[in-house]
Amino acid sequence: MSTPLSDPATAGHPAVLEPPRAARDGRGWAWGGIVTALGGLAVFAATGPLYPFEEADLRDNARMLARFDGSAQGWVFVTQVAFTAAALGAVLFGAGLRRRLERQCPAGSLVPTTAYLGMLLVGVMSLVGAGMGTEVFHHLRNADRTDPDTVIGELAQLGTYGWVWSGLLLTAAALVVAAFRQGAVSRWIGVVSGIFGFLVLVTQLVPFQYMALFAGVPYLLVLGAAFAFGRRPDALG
Repeated sequence: MSTPLSDPATAGHPAVLEPPRAARDGRGWAWGGIVTALGGLAVFAATGPLYPFEEADLRDNARMLARFDGSAQGWVFVTQVAFTAAALGAVLFGAGLRRRLERQCPAGSLVPTTAYLGMLLVGVMSLVGAGMGTEVFHHLRNADRTDPDTVIGELAQLGTYGWVWSGLLLTAAALVVAAFRQGAVSRWIGVVSGIFGFLVLVTQLVPFQYMALFAGVPYLLVLGAAFAFGRRPDALG
């Protein structure tokens, strides 16, 4: 006697498929913001020894280059690794933030995409900073065969390009709108975003882009910690 291939009760009827279960949201993406901030702090610590100059040296690049010791290449390598970590963390954080906002903002809102693109720009410029480290590293390694003007000029770029964090303004502005117009995030997130967004704006409008460190790093630490450790699953208050 053979076993029937179908239940007689359902024979002739199409099979009922269960809808796919939504993936459970984790908080790993929120650590991307923390990694970006910590990467920025590591860059700050590593670039300190790269500026051992005295005021009297500023008119002579050869004298400035002579101030370096054998550790300079190592510090440049640290900045390259730190900027790379910051770049990858920024993109991860932006992607997770977009997904979270898409579930809380009104349908069709530009806020989630704007928040993501802002962090993407931060990631791109951090990679630019990492790329500058390559040239500086090899020119310091061959300092006796390299034009001092080239090395010092590249060091100046290393300390600036990676900190063009203007994209963070888009993320901050998006969260301000999400907080006060759409009710998608807590108002304290909107207040913090407004304050630090303004500070980042100032650093980008004046010729002191590297000072984005002092506004962007604490802002990303606050946001990352809020999403990673908030009591509610959405970490938005």
